[in-house]
Amino acid sequence: MRLRKALALTAVLSAALAAATAPTAGADIGAGGGRPAPALPSRAQATCGDGKSTAFPIGARIRGGPAVYRAGAAPQTWFLDLTNTTNSECTAIHPIVVFTDKARTLRPAHLRMEFDAPGGTFPVSLERSDRDEIIAVFDGGDAFPGFAVGPGGSMTVKVGLSFAPDAPLGEVVADAALVQRKGDDGDWIGEAGGYQFSVESPADPVEAGSLAHTGPRDWAYGAGAVAALATGGGLLLGARRLRRSVS
Repeated sequence: MRLRKALALTAVLSAALAAATAPTAGADIGAGGGRPAPALPSRAQATCGDGKSTAFPIGARIRGGPAVYRAGAAPQTWFLDLTNTTNSECTAIHPIVVFTDKARTLRPAHLRMEFDAPGGTFPVSLERSDRDEIIAVFDGGDAFPGFAVGPGGSMTVKVGLSFAPDAPLGEVVADAALVQRKGDDGDWIGEAGGYQFSVESPADPVEAGSLAHTGPRDWAYGAGAVAALATGGGLLLGARRLRRSVS
């Protein structure tokens, strides 16, 4: 899906996601969870692979993240798994993660985020959308060309995330979409289920062994990667970030 067309599909995406995020029996829930997203007509426009399938060419999953982040503490780690479901190489893949907190008081200055890639560790660019989500673009500060995944291959992206001492406390959900950059534009080629966690003060007790929740959830404010990106303008905001890297 071309980034500049994202808002035109708002009604279709919102309706599809509303059905997709309803709890269902047998859903994959828990650390490493994640549920295949519903097939949408717009996916046929993805050009990673043959461009004819109604499924996303890149499967994605968020896993391994902690259930609690302490404000002011050191970064904690989670992982984004990418799987190429096609018989051709997919390159220039840039994840875009949307953080949504219930009070919508989270700001870019409250987060620090980085990811590992061939060549080193790169910063994530953070911006605020017009719906008060935090949009995290894996552009490496304009220095990262994107991930490449071979035909039928997979890779795991290690992500570090921390919160400033003055970060607002409370529950947060992180949703991810994958964009394949094409010059000054790009295609929407994958998405990952929600990663649910809380930001707490250093003094708050936490239950030992607690795990993050990923997959379907019933949060009224956690609409998922598709709705957050499409209706909040996150894909377009992410596109602006990626355009800067080639200008």
